[in-house]
Amino acid sequence: MKTLTLISTLFLLSLTNVSYAQGVNENNWQNGDIVFIKSSKISNSLSASDKEKFNCMGIIFVENGHPMVYYTAGEPLKKVSFQEFIDLSVDKKYSIKWLNETGVINEDVIKTMRSYATAKLGTKYDDKENLNSEELYNAEFIWKIYKTTIGTYLCQPKEKDEEAAKKNPTKYLDTKYVSVKDIYKSELLE
Repeated sequence: MKTLTLISTLFLLSLTNVSYAQGVNENNWQNGDIVFIKSSKISNSLSASDKEKFNCMGIIFVENGHPMVYYTAGEPLKKVSFQEFIDLSVDKKYSIKWLNETGVINEDVIKTMRSYATAKLGTKYDDKENLNSEELYNAEFIWKIYKTTIGTYLCQPKEKDEEAAKKNPTKYLDTKYVSVKDIYKSELLE
């Protein structure tokens, strides 16, 4: 009987939970947390596949008591409320991750991260997904904010797909890139 009750409870909870959010709610968002969504706006990208669980990400900073998300997705870098970001997600599903090493992100680091993100607001979207340019694409922004502010490489850059480069050599230059998928799967995040 206990097993049936447990299964019923888990089933009911799964019906009410519209996020993948690992027990995260509005009361425990932290500055510097990374939020992942699957946006229907992103489809034709080297590092974002329609088959991926998540293809867009942003970084959360709590401002005036409200979580704001800094991100870029086919447009210049901007910040929106957490709810506006989640509204971009297919079925409003999301996941939030953070560094598994505690104590790395303190108030000074958050100030630096927020300053970096604020300074990048309006930066042109990088449709070539080139880590070596001033423009930014989605995963690159998050990867660079962690690399620049605390020296953490959330994932190792990969070589671009040779087949994609052959099909469109002006778009996919011979450079490395980082992807939402690789950051999501990073062993440094929980």
